[in-house]
Amino acid sequence: MKIVTPHRTPDFDGFASAYAFKKINPEFEIVVSGRFQQNLEEFLRLFEFKYLRDVEINENLKELVLVDTASLDRIGSKILEKITDYTKIVAYDHHPKLKLIDEKIEVDSFEIGAITSYFVLKIKENGIDISPEEATLFLIAIYEDTGNFLYDTTTVEDLEAAKFLLENGARLDWVQEFISFELNSEQKELLHLLSENVETFNIYDYKIAIAKAEIEKFIGGLNVITYKLWEFEDLETLIVVVRMGKKVFLVGRTKNDDISIKKIMQYFGGNGHEKAGSATLQNVSLDEVIYKLKDVLPKFINFSKKAKDIMTSPVRTVFSHENIGKVYEMMNLTGHGGFPIIEGNKLVGIVTRKAVDKAMRHGFSDRPVKSIMTTSLVTVHEDDPVFKVRKLMLENDVGRIPVLSKNNILVGIITRSDLLNLDEKELKKEKESTLKFEDVKHLMVDRIPSRILNLLRLIGSYGEDKKMPVYVVGGFVRDLLLGLENYDIDIVVEGNGLEFAKYASKQLGAKMVEHEKFLTASLFFKDGFRIDIATARTEYYEKPADLPQVDISTIKKDLYRRDFTINAMAIKLNTKEFGLLYDFFDSRKDLKEGLIRVLHKLSFVEDPTRIIRAVRFEQRFGFKIEEETLRILHETLNGGFLEKVSGQRIRQELEKILGEREPLNAIKRLAQLKILKHIFPKTYFTSVMEKKLENLFNNLRIIRELYKKVNIFYSLLRILLEYYDIDTLKQVIKKYGIPKKFIDEIKATETRLPPLLNMIKYKIRFSDIYKVIGKPSAETAAHIMSYIDEEDSKEYFVEYLKRVFSTKLSISGNYLKEKMNVKNSVEIGKVMNELYCRKLDNPSINEEGELKKILEDET
Repeated sequence: MKIVTPHRTPDFDGFASAYAFKKINPEFEIVVSGRFQQNLEEFLRLFEFKYLRDVEINENLKELVLVDTASLDRIGSKILEKITDYTKIVAYDHHPKLKLIDEKIEVDSFEIGAITSYFVLKIKENGIDISPEEATLFLIAIYEDTGNFLYDTTTVEDLEAAKFLLENGARLDWVQEFISFELNSEQKELLHLLSENVETFNIYDYKIAIAKAEIEKFIGGLNVITYKLWEFEDLETLIVVVRMGKKVFLVGRTKNDDISIKKIMQYFGGNGHEKAGSATLQNVSLDEVIYKLKDVLPKFINFSKKAKDIMTSPVRTVFSHENIGKVYEMMNLTGHGGFPIIEGNKLVGIVTRKAVDKAMRHGFSDRPVKSIMTTSLVTVHEDDPVFKVRKLMLENDVGRIPVLSKNNILVGIITRSDLLNLDEKELKKEKESTLKFEDVKHLMVDRIPSRILNLLRLIGSYGEDKKMPVYVVGGFVRDLLLGLENYDIDIVVEGNGLEFAKYASKQLGAKMVEHEKFLTASLFFKDGFRIDIATARTEYYEKPADLPQVDISTIKKDLYRRDFTINAMAIKLNTKEFGLLYDFFDSRKDLKEGLIRVLHKLSFVEDPTRIIRAVRFEQRFGFKIEEETLRILHETLNGGFLEKVSGQRIRQELEKILGEREPLNAIKRLAQLKILKHIFPKTYFTSVMEKKLENLFNNLRIIRELYKKVNIFYSLLRILLEYYDIDTLKQVIKKYGIPKKFIDEIKATETRLPPLLNMIKYKIRFSDIYKVIGKPSAETAAHIMSYIDEEDSKEYFVEYLKRVFSTKLSISGNYLKEKMNVKNSVEIGKVMNELYCRKLDNPSINEEGELKKILEDET
């Protein structure tokens, strides 16, 4: 096998030079490792260039050609693994001052602005034909690497190559679009105007959008504006119609193979590519062009095959009551990756191999398959076009789609394999495009303090130094997109996270604490600020509710292990891609729609504390737990998995809820979803309990002012565990790590509450109240106040607490011994308590005079 490859994450020059090399040497295969840079990726989504991405190389690697690099450190690991002592390695680069060259590599280095220029001139010399699209690719590469021919590395050869490409149909408007991504103020205004005038309609189930605008002045860059609108609005097909002065300009883009933008534009006297094109008309009105456009559009839609043409039929199904173990055996026997589930002759769900494998790993072989099936079915009808099937499969990230007849009877199933057989390479390209990227650098600049932003930039630069992709992930990303303040920074590194952390700590002068077992480290700065750094990893659980085991993985798998989609996004920090949002799971969409969604079927089983966390996030953001996630949540609860979690972990989740702005809403939701019952089985949430909790949280500020410190968790338990029997209380305090004295305090308060509340209501003397409860703990005071609804009663009790805190005796027990000749310690305590009570009622008493009265009364 012979391979030509650019460096990882290639730019235009890297990919174009590899492509040009293959034009000259067709026996070579182009293999690309890593991700394309953003503008190149956008270009390749519109044009079809053949290449292989991160493939398994099963043959002997006879010859390897490197372009735009001369270092083996910069190419993909899968290629490196196949290099043998007999592999010939040649490198073509245009960086004359190369640092270190491996002696195994034959290097051809040229003083030239773009290495693509060298190969283009070879193409010209050999008389090889190139298409306008290929010429445009090469020209963009040359423009980009020569800085529009302004860099001092630009040579005459670069200009000669550009001249040849223009003669062969290279389009400068495309060069402009993919070299410049920034709009000027006039272009931004036109983009805004178009975005406000988008009309979307269906033609035979094909969704097409037309955006229109009228301006008197000519504004250039309509291709760029159209492209940005098309991407920003996430439109399948967009045609922009703009009148500028006396001319009407049309620009079209599509992601659909069945719509020919080229033919549409040719109808209006223009031209283009199958998925992109433009036209210009004179002396016609905007409305006339749009009317004609709508009229002719159906003529340029090429209907593809229908679902019934590629579906597998008849369908192998399983009944909902069949156990998971049997389904597992059927999958192994047939090789199927999933089965439709039938109940009462109705299609009720679908089960995947991934779900079955996980269930078997957790020992669920005897459970019915319906317990792990997905009920949120994505289906198509037999006459639906294949493009619709493909789109649904990609959008919903499912591997199989049931096909229904006109009478909604299951007649077949379409799998990814069926689509691959239809068009393997095209499906692969579309599958890759489901990963959504978004440049959020502007949000970072606007919303993050400069100190934090500069720190993130530095971390990204260290990623460049260590040749490791670096990301900020999780809650920081979520809250950035929501416009919320959150400076808890979690960094994930694709590579050795501990090695990276050591390097970063040294550069930043921060103290590093290593957690080798979990492949993580924390950096602490002198002012107390902290960041956490982890190796990109996947967590797997030996059995339900255990803490996870950890293994090295990739950023996608690292995000997939997280609790909910809204927490499963990453922002790249490396210098060249700083601010690029990675969204593998439609997380941005769930964030916009306000949905809490798990990433896989057994998420709650693997970590049941996510059940409590789902409620916390739902209430914090005012979101909703997504319907399928809610169903999985109830199944996990009913399976008793929350009871298997240690009390310490549940307590941590409850304490996080108590740290929220409105904890009562989350506790009510826990009760509503029956989660509270699985945490405290003898707690019955009623309107009376709700009122007590409301009082508790309303009065916490007062309690804090008086006591300075209050344990909110214990205060909550005082209400939730009221009137529990002693044995159950002992079980609870043991599980949740609560001091044994808690039982004595709660039982004492329960006994004293009825008379005490009457005393407060009728404003009985402080001394009498003191004889009932003394100086209560903060938690006892909060418990009592949870029962008080009337404002004047609350004020009276608060005044009592203030009095208890402020009342001090100047006379001690020694005074009684020495001056009053009272020797009995019990008697001394009794007298001092009485004196304290009298001072509670009247802070201005004369203590000595009052003491004599007490002693006289005693005698």
